[in-house]
Amino acid sequence: MKVKNLLTSLFSFFIILLPSCESNNKDASSNSSPAQNEASLEQSDMALSKEYLGNYHGVQPGYFMKNQYGDEILINGNKVSVPSIDYKFLLKENNIVSLQQISLEDNSRVYYDGTYKILEDESNSIKIECSLSDGESSNPTYVLTINKSDKKGICAGSNEPEFSIEKNQNL
Repeated sequence: MKVKNLLTSLFSFFIILLPSCESNNKDASSNSSPAQNEASLEQSDMALSKEYLGNYHGVQPGYFMKNQYGDEILINGNKVSVPSIDYKFLLKENNIVSLQQISLEDNSRVYYDGTYKILEDESNSIKIECSLSDGESSNPTYVLTINKSDKKGICAGSNEPEFSIEKNQNL
């Protein structure tokens, strides 16, 4: 009988303890400093000035795929080749971005939609992170570093070579 009472007491104790642990975890996760909260709000709420909205174009030269260690990927002893790709980023209001990629080998096209956020806004340049999706399984992220004076810059992806971009002034 004592064992049953002990088990009942322990069970009751855990039922009382669990909700208090859960609320403590919630409090701990939301316990960031006001400066951190303000900085993250400023970063995510920063709007891109209208002069930087529009089309940015660049061509990424063909390359051989590399793994996370920088070694070329081989399949059956052959390097995996990625053809040259034509990139067209369209930066829109409300932090919306679209991307069109055209393979210069076979003219096939892939379209992506997503959002962007300003990572840095310096006196000479602005750095923008574009998080994209094709709606299926591809979710690339690119960082555009744009020179404020001439609207030219660099596009950097992960595990692929950087390439030059520039704003299309005709649109």
